[in-house]
Amino acid sequence: MATRNPRKAMPSPGPCDGRLSPWTDPVSGTPRWQITTGSRRLALAVATIIPGGTVRCHGTGDWRARLPDAVLAVTALDADASVLRCRLSVQASLGAFTLAFAPWPSTLVLRCPLTALPAQGQLSVRDVRLTTRMGRTVRYLIPAFTMP
Repeated sequence: MATRNPRKAMPSPGPCDGRLSPWTDPVSGTPRWQITTGSRRLALAVATIIPGGTVRCHGTGDWRARLPDAVLAVTALDADASVLRCRLSVQASLGAFTLAFAPWPSTLVLRCPLTALPAQGQLSVRDVRLTTRMGRTVRYLIPAFTMP
């Protein structure tokens, strides 16, 4: 059984070590972004580049960097039917992040053709609320990538 050396330097995060996902602030209800990663160092780096960012440890050993912005400037690297890979424009050296947008179709999330990637643009969150036949309001946070 291998033991972990606490003095050994932690490896730097890989090129796709983080996952982007929309979330809502529990107090204000405004949509925002969070990055989930296994690296505490990466979470801290992301949280410090945007004023007001916070870092929390998730119960599964992952770290979450919550960003107060509803719109992020990114460089979209590539995409397929369910995942967008991008870099934060503010600090591209932090690596690439993935945004899984299933169940939404790529034509709803990507406001540009796939052949236009890689491209500079913005990731935003659309807040869509629907009322069911039973009178219950369901809230969906739909990500969108747009080019200027």
